[in-house]
Amino acid sequence: MVACSAVLALTTSAYGSPHRDITLRMHSQHRSGESGTATLTDLGGNQTRVVIHVDSENTTGDQPAHVHPGTCKHLNPIPRYVLHNVVLGRSNTVIDAPMSKLLGGHWSINVHESKDNLKRYVSCGTIP
Repeated sequence: MVACSAVLALTTSAYGSPHRDITLRMHSQHRSGESGTATLTDLGGNQTRVVIHVDSENTTGDQPAHVHPGTCKHLNPIPRYVLHNVVLGRSNTVIDAPMSKLLGGHWSINVHESKDNLKRYVSCGTIP
């Protein structure tokens, strides 16, 4: 069973409007060694920023990342939101979805080994 932990925080932007952040653990899959965190920030206006930081031994290729329906243990293979590829362990994407839609344990952030091997998942975190 994949354990999931999250940190909730309220931050304030330079313009004084509050933003809610959620940081979740990204767990290594298939012995990839790629674990880390993903942080979701509610930007308002039905937008959420997704920032992925994983320790990765993959230093040469881009790794596709998505938000999928389901938990890491029971992931729907069809992604709902495409994220920017993870490059050197990092990705930063704004998606057109309110953070409230992503909460509740029914969505996961998933990193794939490569564009040529999308079926091999290397890191996953279920959004609490």
